[in-house]
Amino acid sequence: MAQQNTGCGCGTLIALVALGFVLAYWQVFLVAALLVLAIAAVVWGVLLQNQEQLRVLVEAAERRVQLVPCQIQNSFGVIQAIKLAGSLQTPRIDVHCSTLTSNGNAVVADEICISLSPPAERQLLRTSSGVASWLRSGGITQLEELSVEAKAVAAAMECLRERSWASQALADLDGLRGSVIDTLEKAHGNELLESAIPQLQHALEAFNAERQKLHLAKRSASEMLRKLHDFLSVPEGIRPILNFDFDQLFDPQRFAALEQSFSEVVQLNDAFRQLSEDRQA
Repeated sequence: MAQQNTGCGCGTLIALVALGFVLAYWQVFLVAALLVLAIAAVVWGVLLQNQEQLRVLVEAAERRVQLVPCQIQNSFGVIQAIKLAGSLQTPRIDVHCSTLTSNGNAVVADEICISLSPPAERQLLRTSSGVASWLRSGGITQLEELSVEAKAVAAAMECLRERSWASQALADLDGLRGSVIDTLEKAHGNELLESAIPQLQHALEAFNAERQKLHLAKRSASEMLRKLHDFLSVPEGIRPILNFDFDQLFDPQRFAALEQSFSEVVQLNDAFRQLSEDRQA
């Protein structure tokens, strides 16, 4: 017990001495604290400035390579976005890519993110060649613009978009067809609706014809995707001996015609709906 009291007494004495020392030299401690805070503020400001400068460079790099066909590690695809991530002290750059992959039943886009460290010489991000060199360090190689591989990747990405659009258009069209079919069923024997039967039948025929076009377009896009993926899967040394005219094989204008056709069908439905509303009024 005596030893405990002695220990407590010593601790109190030390605390009092320390307090007296602080009170005696409080100006020194205050200056030191302010100096530490000033240094921390300067360091924080420098880090924020560096982050903003790096963000500007990353955004410029993204504009240069966005949607450019690339060989991404062991696959082919495009860069969708380049974003600054990480912390102020340890920034990183995330490269978001869409790559072509086969899931067994179909060719799909696999979304991957490759995290890279900023280049030691950040000015590399100011030039196209510098960005290309930095990307290669992460296993991402831009394809020559006029190469058949670049054309194949660009066409595959377009096919993915076409297939996705066709799937959504089919879903929308099925909704329109369902409404017309329901109205036709109600129109027979209903004097308020019978006069619209010819228009309903015409609309249904148009929807059915467009539905066949969309199914064909979706199937064609899937088949072309498979062919393009198979071509890109061929070993690099063999591809040059595969002789074909790619520009004739793939015509991007065909999809524009399909979009226009679908738009006209939707307008037909809008016109019919407006006519129905006018009659009800």
